[in-house]
Amino acid sequence: MTKMRKPASPAIRKSATPKKPTRSAASPSRPRKAAPSKKAHATHNGSRLAQRQSALLRLSSAIAEAQEETEIVDRVVEGLHDSALGYDFLALFLVDEATGDRVLQASRGWKDVPDHWRVKKGEGLSDRALKDGKLHYTPQVKREKDYVASLSTGSELDVPLKIGDRIIGVLVVESAKPDAFSKEDFEILTAAANQASIAIARARLLISERMRADEQKALLATMADLSSERELSKLLEATLKRAIDLLAVTGGELAIYDEQTKELVIVASYNIGKDSTGVRLKLGEGAMGTVAETHEPIIIRDYDSWSGKPTVYADVKIWSVMAAPLLIGKTLVGAMASVHSDPNRIFGADDLRLLNLFTPQAAVAIQNARLYNDAQRQKQYFEAVVLNSPVAIVTLRLDGIITSFNPAFEKLFGYSPAEAIGKDLDSLLNTAETLAEATQYTEQATEQTARGIGKRRRRDGTFLDVELAGVPVTVDGERVGIMALYHDVTDLLRANEEAKAANSAKSQFLANMSHELRTPLNAIIGYSEILQEDAADSGQSSFIPDLAKIQSAGKHLLTLINDVLDLSKIEAGKMDIFAETFDVKSVVDEAVTTIGPAFAKNKNTLEVKCASDVGQMHSDVVKVRQILFNLLSNAGKFTQNGTVTLAVSRENSAAVPTMVFSIADTGIGMTPDQIDKLFEAFTQAEASTTRTYGGTGLGLALTRNFCRLLGGDVSVSSTRGKGSTFTARLPARAG
Repeated sequence: MTKMRKPASPAIRKSATPKKPTRSAASPSRPRKAAPSKKAHATHNGSRLAQRQSALLRLSSAIAEAQEETEIVDRVVEGLHDSALGYDFLALFLVDEATGDRVLQASRGWKDVPDHWRVKKGEGLSDRALKDGKLHYTPQVKREKDYVASLSTGSELDVPLKIGDRIIGVLVVESAKPDAFSKEDFEILTAAANQASIAIARARLLISERMRADEQKALLATMADLSSERELSKLLEATLKRAIDLLAVTGGELAIYDEQTKELVIVASYNIGKDSTGVRLKLGEGAMGTVAETHEPIIIRDYDSWSGKPTVYADVKIWSVMAAPLLIGKTLVGAMASVHSDPNRIFGADDLRLLNLFTPQAAVAIQNARLYNDAQRQKQYFEAVVLNSPVAIVTLRLDGIITSFNPAFEKLFGYSPAEAIGKDLDSLLNTAETLAEATQYTEQATEQTARGIGKRRRRDGTFLDVELAGVPVTVDGERVGIMALYHDVTDLLRANEEAKAANSAKSQFLANMSHELRTPLNAIIGYSEILQEDAADSGQSSFIPDLAKIQSAGKHLLTLINDVLDLSKIEAGKMDIFAETFDVKSVVDEAVTTIGPAFAKNKNTLEVKCASDVGQMHSDVVKVRQILFNLLSNAGKFTQNGTVTLAVSRENSAAVPTMVFSIADTGIGMTPDQIDKLFEAFTQAEASTTRTYGGTGLGLALTRNFCRLLGGDVSVSSTRGKGSTFTARLPARAG
C-alpha cells in the first residue's frame, strides 16, 4: 500500500460525480482469490459473515462503552479497521464550528498523518458529505482531475456524522482498489457513523451539563465574593480577575461609564501587554467602546488586523478579543473585554454565553459598590460640613427632642452634649416670652421649612439675636426628624441699624445739600452768562474765555451733583418713571446734536444708523435721552481721531418689542478684568484711565440702573486696543 502524503489526504481531494456500486465488496481493500468449490465457498462465506457480525458487535459495544469524545472516535476507526471488516484506510474528522474546518480526530492505515490535521471548508472529496449531509461514493479517485495521488488507484466513501439536522463531521474510508465498496459497505459504515454520532452527542451533552454545572458553581462563587466586597477599587480588580479565571483567558480590561463625559474609563487592566488603567474611550472607539455603543457583545478573531483597533493600543500584541457591555436593563454601567494571546484559542458561542452570564451580575455588583461608595462619600461629606460649619446645627426627633449637634452649636449656646442631648430644644433655649413662637417654628418644621429671626437664651442666661431655620428630614418618603440651624446675627442687626441710620443721614444730607449746592451753582452759571454778554457788549472780549470756563465748570459740577442725587434715589428705591410716547428718531437726533461739540474736540467722527421709520417708544424720554448721552459721551471720551457708530433698530421677534441702541467705538478698548468692574459706581477701568481721561465713574453706573429701571439692560463687548461696543436693549413700552 502506497504511503500517504499529507497534501493527498482523502479530506482534500476534490469532488466527482458519485457512481453507484456494481458489485459487492466483501473485503473491499483486499484482492480476491480464485473461486473455490460451491461447498467450500458456502462454508467460507458463512464463516466470514459470522466474523463480520462479531466485529460489528464488538464495534457497537466499544462505542457504547466509550465516555469521552476522543475515546469514541478512536474506537470507531479501530473497530472498522478490524480484519474481519476489511477497511484498511479510515479517517474520522469533526467540524470546528468556529472556523468550519474539518479536524482529524482519529485515523488508521495511513502513516505520518499529523494529529489534529485541519482541512479547510470547501476542500477535498469529503466536503460533499458536509454540504448535503448524504453519503458520497467515488469509485475511482484517480479519475478526479485535481486528485493528488497517494495510492496508485483506489476508491473513497464519505459518510456524514449528524446530530439531528446538524452535521458534526465525516467518516472517510478508502480502498486501494477501484470500485471496492458495495451496498453492504454503505450500510455498515452508515450504521457506524450513526452510532458514532449518537455517542458523540451523548458525550457532548454530558460535557455540556458538567461544564454548565461547573460554570454555575463558579459563577455563584464569583457573585458571592463580589457581592461581599463594598470597596469599589477592590471590587473592580476582583471582577476582572474572576472574569479572566472563569473564561480561561490570558488577560482582560474593565471599564466603567462616565455619564458626564459620555466616555468609558478603564479602571482595571491585566496582562494585555500594557497597563491601560486610566485610558478613556469614546463610545464606538475600540472593542469596549463598540459594545458600549451597540449594547451587543462582539468577538474579534484577529485583533491586530481589526480595522477598529484604536491607536492607543497600537503597541499591544494580542490575538483574539471578546467584549461585552455591562448593563442593568438598558442602563450602561461599563464594558469588559477578555483577550487571548494564543492564535489557536478562538472564542466561540460557549465563551460568549458564559460571558453573557457573568456581565449582568458583574454590572449589578459594580453599580451597588458605586452607590455604596457614593453614599459613603456623601455621608462623610455632610458629616464634615456639619462638623466644620460655623452655623450652629442641631438634629431633633419629630417631637423636638435633641439627638445631636455640632461644635458650633455648643460654642454658640454653651451646652455640652451631656447637658443637651435628650432635652427639648425649645424649652432649653427659650423663656416664657419666646417659647410659644419657638414651638410654632418647630411644629412648622415637621412639615416644611420654617424660617425666622428671634432671640434665644444661652446657657449663661444671656440672650442673642439669631436667624433660624428648621428643615424636615425625610428618608424614603417618611419624615424622621428635624434639622435646626442657628446663625448669630446680633452684630449684623446692630450693623444694619447703624447702616440704616447712616443711610438716613446721607439721604438727609444730600437733600439738604442739593438745595444748598444748586442755589449758588445756578447763580454762578447765570451770572457767568450775564458777564459774558456784558463783556461782549462793552468790547472787553478778553474776559469772555475765562467767563466761559467758569460757566462750563459750574455746569459740570451741577451735572455731578445731579448724578449723585439720581444714584441716591435709585439706591433708595425712590426714582420714579414718567412714561410718555415719543418719536425715537427725534430723541436720537437731540442726543447727537448735544454730543457734537465733545466729538469735535477729540476729532472723532460720529456715524448714525437710524431709520426714519424706526418708530415710537412709550417710556421715560428723559432717561432714554440720558442713556444715549452717557453712552455716546463715554465712547467719545475714550476715542481720539476715530469713529463712533450709533446704530438704532427695532426687534419685533421677541414677546415684547425691543429698541436696540448700539454704540461702537474704535477707542482704547478694555480687558475682561476691566469689564467686570465697569458698571460699579465711582469706579473706572483703572487708575491711569482716571488720570488721563478724567470722570467720576458715575455715568455707566447710572446708565445700567436707568436701563434696568425701564425694564431693559446694557451689555458691553470689548477688545483691548481695538475698541468697545455698548448695547442698550429697552422695551418699546415700559412698565
